[in-house]
Amino acid sequence: MKIASATVRRLRTDRGWSQEQLATASGLSLRTIQRVEAEGSASMATRVCLAATFSVPLAELAEGTTDAVVAPARPAWHVGGLFTGLAILACVLIAESGRLPGLPTSTGLAAVEALLAAVGLLLAVPAAYRLVVQRYHAGVALAALGMPLVTLLVAGLVYALFAGRVPSWPLMALGLGGAGLVAMALRQFRTTAAVAG
Repeated sequence: MKIASATVRRLRTDRGWSQEQLATASGLSLRTIQRVEAEGSASMATRVCLAATFSVPLAELAEGTTDAVVAPARPAWHVGGLFTGLAILACVLIAESGRLPGLPTSTGLAAVEALLAAVGLLLAVPAAYRLVVQRYHAGVALAALGMPLVTLLVAGLVYALFAGRVPSWPLMALGLGGAGLVAMALRQFRTTAAVAG
């Protein structure tokens, strides 16, 4: 069965692995890895092992799949999960800072906040892990710094709108700084995906 040897080689070198390291990580023999990269031939079991090792869809290793089509789309799902999870966590922190203990509704609000925090963590942590594994370190760091500030800005603007007040300049400065960090993170995700492709 044919396999996209160039894709296997690119995925291996993107991670900084030698052929020996790929063989160890995948549980395949060094000779099998050499044959895959040299001849583009592999059994279905070998393709499954390599797809699992690289955490990519099996179809990405099929011969005839172009890296330019597949590579840029890889981080998109994880980026959305990271930003959504970080925004939920920031909302939980904002809500917790305004919750007054001792009120009859305080226990119920704490339970809702705990549930939302769990959802935020379930979205953000796996997405951040996958992006770091795919070498999007700077983008993850920028998103983690910027998204809470953007969420704080949005919450402050909503509060100011309903309270009939003008948002404070420190809030605006922090929020706009956070928006800049988020824009840099998105650019980093796109740039790294383009280089990988």
